[in-house]
Amino acid sequence: MLQLLLVPANFLPFGNGDVVNPISDDGSSEAIYLQQPFKYFGRTYNQIYVNNNGHLTFTQPLSAYVPYLNAGIDIIAPLWTDLFNVNGGTISYREDTSSAVLAQVTQAVNQYFPNVPFTATSAFVATWDSVPYITGGGVRTNR
Repeated sequence: MLQLLLVPANFLPFGNGDVVNPISDDGSSEAIYLQQPFKYFGRTYNQIYVNNNGHLTFTQPLSAYVPYLNAGIDIIAPLWTDLFNVNGGTISYREDTSSAVLAQVTQAVNQYFPNVPFTATSAFVATWDSVPYITGGGVRTNR
């Protein structure tokens, strides 16, 4: 089962076979078809979208930067802010099954959830690297 893990910056390196999102304000990746299904709150998904404003969706891209949690769609929002990758930064992603990454993800999940038996068999790594906020102030990096 594919597991998504939100962890501190620099947890997993990016750039190693990553696909880069197009430069587009409020844009998104195309549908990314997962090698393994992802179970999320009782639903199973076979695809995911990496949205430029710092969130992941499963059924459609989402350009919104304001968190409408009652939108009726499942969302994972590690950042969810108004980012502006037109002025720089890189948004990228990859599905990873390397033993080093799986060991690192397994260890992190077991550290945070010690009472839940878990072994990662696949990891989806999404990275927002040095992407500026829409206001032009600062940049955001998260993996």
